Order: sequence, then structure tokens, then C-alpha cells
Amino acid sequence: MLSIAGWWRHLRLRLTGKELILTGHCRQCGACCRRLQLEQGKQWLRSKREFKKLVKEHSEFDRFEICDRDRQGLLVFNCRRLGNDNRCLDYDNRPQLCRDFPNKGIFFCGGKLPKGCGYTLSEGVPFDKLLHQQQLSQQQNQNDPAP
Repeated sequence: MLSIAGWWRHLRLRLTGKELILTGHCRQCGACCRRLQLEQGKQWLRSKREFKKLVKEHSEFDRFEICDRDRQGLLVFNCRRLGNDNRCLDYDNRPQLCRDFPNKGIFFCGGKLPKGCGYTLSEGVPFDKLLHQQQLSQQQNQNDPAP
């Protein structure tokens, strides 16, 4: 679900020919398992009733518990399967949401990576695109007649 800021970020990237580039690695800090928000049907969860409906339809979400609300009234969750060593106690059975972290979509939803996370999202031109541009330039130089 794009936020207004996320829509602007997306447009700016398209206009500048840049993309989001994900670098880094997991530091096993557990920050991604704390204070996260969940969505159902492209809507962020705002009520316990919506959360119960999500769990009924997708039992893998029963690992999350409501811990707070943010300033916009959205529910905030912690994972109950996070061990004291910040490792998942049920890693092999973790939901797709966890498997896909970090997702570049965070940037377009107005969110950011948690503090302490070993990953970084930055804007830039991917190497393969730069290489392709360089190859095209060399081909054009070879095809241009010498003066």
C-alpha cells in the first residue's frame, strides 16, 4: 500500500532512472521481529477483530501479538517466536512475510528499516544498467566513422 510519500519516492525513482538497491546482511538483531505492522487485503490492521480474522484465515500469523498502536491508530505487533538470542525459534515455519524481509516495499509504504538492521536501502543506478549503457556507448563509438 503506497503512502503519499511512497508514491512520490516511486515517481522520483522512475524519473531519474534509479532503483532501490538493497545491500548488507542480517545481523540477527531481532529488530525486524519487534514493532512491526501487518496488513490484510492491502489494508493495515487497525483492530483486534481484523487481526483475529487474519489469524483465522492464515494461522501462521498467530505467532504475532499486539503490543501497541502507532500515532495513526495502526496496530503494532511483536513476534512471540523470537528467542532471547534474537533468533527465530520456529525459523523453518516462519511466514512468507518474514522470509521476504527486507522488502523494498517498506520504502514505498512510508516505512524504513529498523535501527540496528544490517541491511541498507539506497537509491542508485544498478550495475547491470550502467554496464548496458556503457556497452551501447562503445557500440555507437565503433559504428561512428572516424573524422
